[in-house]
Amino acid sequence: MLQLQPTVTFIIPIRNNKDFLMEEINTVFEFSEIYPDFCELILAVDGEQDGIVKLAWLAIKLKKANHPHVRTKIIRYASEVDMNTLIETSLKSALGQKIVIATDNPKMNLSQTCNPDFLQREILTVQYLLNAKKLEELLSKTPVA
Repeated sequence: MLQLQPTVTFIIPIRNNKDFLMEEINTVFEFSEIYPDFCELILAVDGEQDGIVKLAWLAIKLKKANHPHVRTKIIRYASEVDMNTLIETSLKSALGQKIVIATDNPKMNLSQTCNPDFLQREILTVQYLLNAKKLEELLSKTPVA
C-alpha cells in the first residue's frame, strides 16, 4: 500500500534585503528531489523590491525546467507591509499540510498571524532554508494532525 507523505509549503517572506534568498530557493527544489510528495514555494515580497523579485523569478524559472512538480507563487505588495502581513497572506495561499516559514526571526510569535483555519496545519519556523537533508529530517520528526 502506498503511503502518502504530507504536502509541504515553504514560505519565504522578503522585507528589505533577504540574505541567502537564491540558496533558499535552490534548497526547496533540492528538497523536492528527495521528498516523494507535493512541494510548494511561496515568496511574499513587500515594497520596492523589483531587483530581488526579478532575480528570484529567474532562479525559479530555471529550476522549474527540471522540477515542474513544484508549485511556485510570488505575492507582491506595492507598498511596505509588516512581516505578519506577508506571512498571513502566504498562509492563505498555502496548500501544504506542513508549512515551513523561513524568517529572520525563527522564534517569532505567530499567534496573532494565524487564524483558526491554519490550526489544522503544522507550522514550523526556521532561520534559513539552506540544507535539504536537514529539512527532510525536521519534517519527518513532526507529526501531522
